[in-house]
Amino acid sequence: MLSNPFNPQFFRIFATALLILIVAGCSSSLAETSQLITSGSQSASPAETLQPSPDLSPQDVVRIQVEALQNNDGDDKGIEIAFRFASPTNRQATGPLNRFTYLVKNPTYRPMLNHKLAEYNPIEISGNTATQRVTITGSDGSASVYLFELSRQDTPTCSGCWLTDGVSFVPTRQGNLTNI
Repeated sequence: MLSNPFNPQFFRIFATALLILIVAGCSSSLAETSQLITSGSQSASPAETLQPSPDLSPQDVVRIQVEALQNNDGDDKGIEIAFRFASPTNRQATGPLNRFTYLVKNPTYRPMLNHKLAEYNPIEISGNTATQRVTITGSDGSASVYLFELSRQDTPTCSGCWLTDGVSFVPTRQGNLTNI
C-alpha cells in the first residue's frame, strides 16, 4: 500500500517527487518573476519575496528590476522592488524610497514604467563589476536605451550579492537626430 509513509516504495516516490520539485524550483525562469510581481503571494508581498541574494547573477538582477518596473502598480510595488536591488551607494544618492520613486517617475526613467518590451544586450562582466544595456519600448511605442551598472557587494547585509550602482539613459543616434 503506497499511503503508508513507512513503506519503502512510498518513501522512494515521495523522495523522487521532492527532488523534482527542488530541481524545478532552482531552474525556474525569470518569467515567473513578473508573474510573482503581478500576482503577489498570500503570505508576503512581492517586495518581501524578491530579495537580493548571492545566488542571483547580474543578469538576474537587471531582469528582476526591469520586469518589476514593467509591472509597477498603483502602490508602486515595482519601484519598491527595483529599489531593493539598488546598491548601498546608489541608495545613498537616490533614496529613501519616496525620493527614488520620484526619480523613476521623472521623464528620463518614466518609459521604464509599464513598458511593452525589453531587449537585453549581452552583459559585460569584469571582476566585480558588470554593465548591461537594455532597450525599453515604452507603452507609447518609443524606444529608450538604459545602461545598468552593477557591482558585487562585500557588505555584511549581502556579501556576494550583485546590486545596481546606477542606471543611465543612453542617448541614441536616432534620438539625437530628432532633437536637432
